[in-house]
Amino acid sequence: MAVELAGLLVVNGAYAVVGAALLAATGHLSWGRLGVAFPLGIVAVVVPSSYVALLGVPVGWTATLVGAAVIGAAAYRTRPWHRLPALPTARRPHVGDAAALAVAAVTVVVLAYAARTFAVRPLIDWDSWAVWTAKARLLYTDAGAAPAALRSGNYGQTPYPIGLPTLEALGFGAMGRYDPTLIGVQFVLLAASYPLALWSLLRTRARPFVIALAALVVVAAPQILYQLLTHYADVPLGLFVGLGLAAGGAWLAAPTGSSWLLLCFAAFLGMAAITKSEGFLFAIVGAGSLVAVALATRVRIARPAMLGAAGVLAIALPWRIYCAGYGLHTSDYDLNRVLDVPYLSAHRDRVGPVVRELWRQSTDSWKWGFLVWVILAACVAAAVAARWRLLAFAAGWLIVSSTGLVVLYWSSNLGLSSNLTNTSYRTIVSLLIGGTALVPLLILPRHEPR
Repeated sequence: MAVELAGLLVVNGAYAVVGAALLAATGHLSWGRLGVAFPLGIVAVVVPSSYVALLGVPVGWTATLVGAAVIGAAAYRTRPWHRLPALPTARRPHVGDAAALAVAAVTVVVLAYAARTFAVRPLIDWDSWAVWTAKARLLYTDAGAAPAALRSGNYGQTPYPIGLPTLEALGFGAMGRYDPTLIGVQFVLLAASYPLALWSLLRTRARPFVIALAALVVVAAPQILYQLLTHYADVPLGLFVGLGLAAGGAWLAAPTGSSWLLLCFAAFLGMAAITKSEGFLFAIVGAGSLVAVALATRVRIARPAMLGAAGVLAIALPWRIYCAGYGLHTSDYDLNRVLDVPYLSAHRDRVGPVVRELWRQSTDSWKWGFLVWVILAACVAAAVAARWRLLAFAAGWLIVSSTGLVVLYWSSNLGLSSNLTNTSYRTIVSLLIGGTALVPLLILPRHEPR
């Protein structure tokens, strides 16, 4: 087990190196931005590996070539070596910094305490065993047969994206064997990277204590750790959605000289789109919200906002095109019904139960604490302080995304009661994490130039 764990940790360290190299290659490297290196490296490696795997190419080969190319580009960009960022200058600490460190310490303790469970808990949850990890095993053990097998329907729903299975397959390759138990460490590492990445994205836009608290209430929420243990895609999806929205909101707060935030916005929301089917909804709504707010408030930032949205589409659309080209459809719902007004009207009795169940799950304090009320309070605070641009972005994404979920349940082919019971507690994860990620920007913003 020690050798396999060491291999898994090495490949995760490589993700961080690739992420830092990507920042360097694009001219955005600084010490304060290194917090996003790990999840950004995952996106840089997993996205091309996922798509090339559809051609029967082993994911490990693609990941190695992409990683080497990014590191090589970074080395070329930063030559001579004096172009590397200077060490940050020390400044006098204050009460907010101390409080942030205290909250961060609590976060570390919570995740460290949970880490052993992730490393030893057997994989017993059906969807993960039969769908997500089964696809990862196929990608790892038989890359040549994977494309046809994944389209056959023998590995769960064929339109389910393979972003998460690709990440797991790379982990199996690093360990040297298929181990559905030890791969749980990958999930806890992803959760552990979230607070640091959120801090890097928001550190010049929000108060340190509020950022640390927003990260803690997410990773320490009982449902987050429980759902991560199942190896389902919902929490990884939510984490990428949260980071993408945080990047977009931080850019809107101060667009000048912040193009690296648009890079993160496109990368993280694009990754969300190929992590789970509803991730496409959250990503497209996020891209549309950013462009709409930019157009409505300041015309001169519309073009970069469109470029960021185009980046999201560049990552997300190839999977949709692939599914359409091979006629891969889900049996859960029919998207044609979303625009079928007579059908929706005939089934309008489904709307009330869907809204009530999603709200009940979101406000369950035993599962989520008081995240919904914190998000709503933050929106009110932003309205009182006239932070209209951020409020429009946050409220627009939350309202349209929530409505989209309701419409999907409304037009579903499945029985309403069983569908809600089996999925509602998971589909709300991205809404809660995404909304909480924007809270530090909505309340107590930071105006210090950096």
